[in-house]
Amino acid sequence: MHVIRRQVANIDVKQETPVDHGEIICFSIYSGSQADFGSGKSCIWVDVLDGGRSVLLEFAPFFEDPSIKKVWHNYSFDSHVIENYGIKLSGFHADTMHLARLFDSSRRADGGYSLEALSSDSRIICSEQSPTVDDFNMGKISIKTIFGKKKVKKDGCEGKLITIAPMEVLQREERVPWICYSALDSISTLKLFVSLKKKLQAKAWNLDGETAGTMYDFYEKYWRPFGFLLVKMESEGMLVDRAYLSEVEKLAISEQKIAADRFRNWASKYCQDAKYMNVGSDTQLRQLFFGGTTNRKDLNESLDVSKTFKVLNTENVIEEGKKTPSKYRNITLHSLGVDMQTDKYTASGWPSVSGDVLKSFAGKVSTEHIYLMGDNGEVSPDHTLQDNEGGEATSVVSDKIDTSAYGTAYEAFGGQDEGMEACHAIAALCEVCSIDSLISNFILPLQGDHISGKSQRIHCSLNINTETGRLSARRPNLQNQPALEKDRYKIRQAFIADPGNSLIVADYGQLELRILAHLANCRSMLDAFKAGGDFHSRTAMNMYDHVRAAVEEKKVLLEWSPQPGEDKPPVPLLKDAFASERRKAKMLNFSIAYGKTAHGLSRDWKVSLKEAKETVELWYKERQEVLNWQKERKYEAKTFGCVHTLLGRARRFPSTSNASNAQKGHIERAAINTPVQGSAADVAMCAMLEIDKNPDLKKLGWRLLLQVHDEVILEGPTESAEIAKAIVVKCMSEPFDGRNILNVDLAVDAKYAQSWYAAK
Repeated sequence: MHVIRRQVANIDVKQETPVDHGEIICFSIYSGSQADFGSGKSCIWVDVLDGGRSVLLEFAPFFEDPSIKKVWHNYSFDSHVIENYGIKLSGFHADTMHLARLFDSSRRADGGYSLEALSSDSRIICSEQSPTVDDFNMGKISIKTIFGKKKVKKDGCEGKLITIAPMEVLQREERVPWICYSALDSISTLKLFVSLKKKLQAKAWNLDGETAGTMYDFYEKYWRPFGFLLVKMESEGMLVDRAYLSEVEKLAISEQKIAADRFRNWASKYCQDAKYMNVGSDTQLRQLFFGGTTNRKDLNESLDVSKTFKVLNTENVIEEGKKTPSKYRNITLHSLGVDMQTDKYTASGWPSVSGDVLKSFAGKVSTEHIYLMGDNGEVSPDHTLQDNEGGEATSVVSDKIDTSAYGTAYEAFGGQDEGMEACHAIAALCEVCSIDSLISNFILPLQGDHISGKSQRIHCSLNINTETGRLSARRPNLQNQPALEKDRYKIRQAFIADPGNSLIVADYGQLELRILAHLANCRSMLDAFKAGGDFHSRTAMNMYDHVRAAVEEKKVLLEWSPQPGEDKPPVPLLKDAFASERRKAKMLNFSIAYGKTAHGLSRDWKVSLKEAKETVELWYKERQEVLNWQKERKYEAKTFGCVHTLLGRARRFPSTSNASNAQKGHIERAAINTPVQGSAADVAMCAMLEIDKNPDLKKLGWRLLLQVHDEVILEGPTESAEIAKAIVVKCMSEPFDGRNILNVDLAVDAKYAQSWYAAK
């Protein structure tokens, strides 16, 4: 058993991918106290900084030998930086970071999963000595503790700020302590591996009520190959069309400016200087909506009725007494003059102007016409657009206007035209925030060189680091793609296949609800899925009054049942009748299924507590098994301190004996959603392993690129796409070693196309 640890320079680990980034400056190999590398030394330390690339390549046979078992801490990062030198790693045996997560997935409050935190935790490290590990009583010591120095102020005194010299400087100038520091990394990792292996071997792996081995057996069967697969996927990366993103960026900036101007022009009717305000400033928005409001936490403190702000002088206004315009100018903002009500406040007690608050002001009015309005910003989708003599769009208010979609600003501004204009103007402000999120989170990052390698493919980091076992992604976070209906700039269109290739995008249909039906053995849910229909749509039309927005022509769906060969209602009917109701039903299903109370439902859906209670009772009326299953999970968490996923992974919880009501509520909700979300992660993992080991897919040249929740993406030759798609569907439908152990089918939808968007 050999542990390898390395030190890397010239990389920003928080921003840059290790694929084609970073330089190894040294590494150490530790094989236990019984190993002898000469002169009684059991650890090798290698200087790559001054020895150069040729020294590292001398160890290539060691790194590439599959018969030599190698243990790592954060194998993903290490493998990429070593393979940057042309060395193809082999012999992966374990990643102590994954072993630690399998042992305890809830260490956020206990220092997390760094080598420093784990190796110094007495609950993790075995107290008894191992014959393979030297007698070190210390764990890894942080670089800051050893090499950190207080920054000297101008007066010669030491300040509080701790600075650390670049690692290459430490390696040259602090050589002996540096060698000890980096060698201790590998020693601590082996000590951690031995301890975690013992602990996992002591824990039974229970599967379907029977003992299937130990949790270390689980690691060897599932998480070891899965960890290796994730690294392969990171190396593959996804090709991104940067030219497309560049054009999208221009469009987004243009539309953001239009939406911002719409809001400013409207607001300037009530506060003249609002025409020049920064709409991205919470402080300025709060002044506009809540000027003069008293602080919720300190009744003696209030917002000023009016306040002066310094903003960019975009209009090049020349202030009195000056000859040229300055970069900044002062504006004065005051309240819009209406009473805007909110139940959301900041931690400091001021009214919040978060996206949720602004959306409640605006309501669910359409934003399609924002980019068609005249400069006065007064036209709404409920008006009939007409051209006046000057060619500008004006409006005629319809006598019959449905105001149900308008938010609280409608009444606050007196209803009628002014109320509608207020809602549409604030909706434009919401558009600014939405577009800004897309630009900053997706459009700009996806064009950066820091997340792409030499091939210009995006290499995100895929991690098993959530408490449920779901994957997360960093650099960039591709798990957080905007919902398809909110992907206004078709960002997925930028993810493309190489010429001659296609992408297969395959996803599970309603996976978590299918798993819930299986775990709770809920007959009504199982029957609904076995009937082949859409559970959300059925729920929308049959379940509760809050979705009774169904008008007369939609009631035909209440009587609809699938006919032979028909698994969905007629397409036009499905689109016209189900769109809004299905989304609401989907949200409701997951809210209640994951333990949402009537109080929480009342708050989230803005309905009375009475209606919320009725809704919850109606939901459970035909799903009593789900309620019983939830009670069992709460009892399990309280009594045994953990719950389990479909494959037997555990999530631990702290004792509830001294917990507050809020903490108890969090634990109970986690005890309900972990077996479902964690089991969905198990299913997705098994499906990916089936796909990866399928010999036919390998022969055809298809490989996995990405997994996003219940969706997987592969790339391969277009000529074999249809055959490969069928194989992928089969692998995902029968993910457990070629079987499906659920009481209901695993429905899989798969398509192939040149881009991710087209294949959805």
